[in-house]
Amino acid sequence: MSLNYFEQLRDEIFQVIDGYGPLITKVFYPTVQSHFPGTLPMQDYMRKTYECLSTYGFDDENTMGMIAICRDEITDPLFDEVIKYWGKTFNCCSLAGFVMMGKTGLAAATDHTPIFDGKRRFTFYAMPHIAISRHGDIGRVYRSGIEKPSHACGALEVIVKELQSGHLNLVTDMQDIEQSIIRQKILSSLQYGEKPDLVEITKIASQIISNDVEKLLETLDRSIFKYAVMTGIQIHGPMDTHWIYPQNFYVVDSDLPGGKVAIDMSQV
Repeated sequence: MSLNYFEQLRDEIFQVIDGYGPLITKVFYPTVQSHFPGTLPMQDYMRKTYECLSTYGFDDENTMGMIAICRDEITDPLFDEVIKYWGKTFNCCSLAGFVMMGKTGLAAATDHTPIFDGKRRFTFYAMPHIAISRHGDIGRVYRSGIEKPSHACGALEVIVKELQSGHLNLVTDMQDIEQSIIRQKILSSLQYGEKPDLVEITKIASQIISNDVEKLLETLDRSIFKYAVMTGIQIHGPMDTHWIYPQNFYVVDSDLPGGKVAIDMSQV
């Protein structure tokens, strides 16, 4: 038997032990693939993005990580993975993973990026999150020390419930500014009468975040900055497993044809 066979067998065994095997969670796994086809275990996603970006000259010595995910503590494993691969990482987090750092925040982040061979390099991971229980319940997650199930993303679920009830809080609340901004951005992307569920609104949030990141980073001088952007949705599964539904993945650099190259995650 070939070495590749034994390596594949080893990976499958570890997946089962860690709770990532499809047969371990017979309801969860098909639920994820039904709503978020192409979803990967978080560790696989991070390894693939790192290995792919290494071919474009990014590594943990010449590159700084940046991350915009929800403030919820259950998103921390993704933050830890970014630090694991890219070293020092600038925190761009807010409720639901929306990008609210603005030009001032971006200026601070980019001013911290290392300079190698005349270029400042960084990777930017940005995404909302959602939980799916072992029974396939959308938005439900069990947290350590709490008997009753909790919710993720709570900020998005509030808006889902407001839309369903027909009572929307449209006031900009300075005591709840992040939630006010999230609500305004999501409502601006909906047609009159639309009432998306949590899966749909999470996908809408992901697209808004992707657009906001692209627009914000377009202000950078490409002759100085070389960067990669990864967006998608972070998914919290049973047995403390974490998954990524990949969306946009691209590299921006003045030396590339057209200054930008899109990467198909399914081909990585």
